[in-house]
Amino acid sequence: MSQNIEKEFKNLLNKEEYEALLTAFNLEATEPIKQTNVYFDTPDFKLKGLNSGLRIRMYEDKGEITLKTPIQENEKLETNDDLTLDEAKALVDSHRIKASGNVADKLKELGIATEDLRIIGQLSTIRYDFPGDKGTYFLDKSFYQDQMDYELEFESESLEEGALAFQSFLKLHDIKVRKAKQKIERMLAYPNSTTHQ
Repeated sequence: MSQNIEKEFKNLLNKEEYEALLTAFNLEATEPIKQTNVYFDTPDFKLKGLNSGLRIRMYEDKGEITLKTPIQENEKLETNDDLTLDEAKALVDSHRIKASGNVADKLKELGIATEDLRIIGQLSTIRYDFPGDKGTYFLDKSFYQDQMDYELEFESESLEEGALAFQSFLKLHDIKVRKAKQKIERMLAYPNSTTHQ
């Protein structure tokens, strides 16, 4: 099964902090990754109740389905299925999740039928990544409904070392600590205007 454990730290940024990091790491000279997340849940938000998130992510040349389920703070189990871009678009257009595969199997374990899932919203991100001490940084500018926000994510192999490295990085770059909710939570705070409803 395609699964991995994600150890991740997040911090919301303001526009000035975002632009300062773009400049500091010369990121504008690199090609960003453009991605759109289309989120699914049941009408009564069973996944949200389990602190879990389900999305189809579309890149410019491929797609994937990812189900994130919690392990502990800053640590999630990711279950994935790779898709072609055409497969991803067809699923989104039909408001469905694939009824077979790793994600469908994991949803079954959680007691959730794929046919009960609905699109609950979407969020698009322009993402830059760069290496750091003890992990990889992701600098995101995200768009959802009429909102836009900036975020720094950090993925590390170690929760303890990652937490320290992330705190040091924020301090070094004079970035204010702002707890960031998951993208799906931020998107859900602005309902009723997705392009797929």
